[in-house]
Amino acid sequence: MEAGGEVSKAKEHFVLVHGACHGAWCWFKLASLLQGSGHRVSCIDLAGAAGSLVNPNDVRSFDEYDAPLLQFMAALPDAHKVILVGHSAGGLSVTHAMHLFTDKIKQGIFIAADMLPFGFQTEQDTKDGVPDFSEFGDVYDLNFGLGEDHPPTSMALRKEYQRTILYHQSSREV
Repeated sequence: MEAGGEVSKAKEHFVLVHGACHGAWCWFKLASLLQGSGHRVSCIDLAGAAGSLVNPNDVRSFDEYDAPLLQFMAALPDAHKVILVGHSAGGLSVTHAMHLFTDKIKQGIFIAADMLPFGFQTEQDTKDGVPDFSEFGDVYDLNFGLGEDHPPTSMALRKEYQRTILYHQSSREV
């Protein structure tokens, strides 16, 4: 208890993981609010994401994609526990980290996120982990860094669909 009878609350360390077609930048407002409340916040750019120095077409596996998060988690002190937060496809990265670093995670939070119990294990998991936007038509620009006869190595939601699909509740700030 603190003076005046108030219960002191321990401040948390939040690790925020973006979804597909995003980067750590998408957490700016939430990170600012959490930091303003005294919490520690780390926003991770996964490999090939908007803020990453890695070319998305050079990322060849989910392990490579998650490498920045996994390296961050590995570098945390042993007794340090974080609240891991994933949005959209970032839920897959959160699941991956939860399996590898159970002793460093206090809680996992999935915000409108993919929640495959074991990450991508089967071809069906891959299908289940990709949102279905077919009602809007062809919404993605796909890049085939390994050639047209291989799965895409990166994707971006076309600009004309971004407000309709992702940002329909966001203010129109300049």
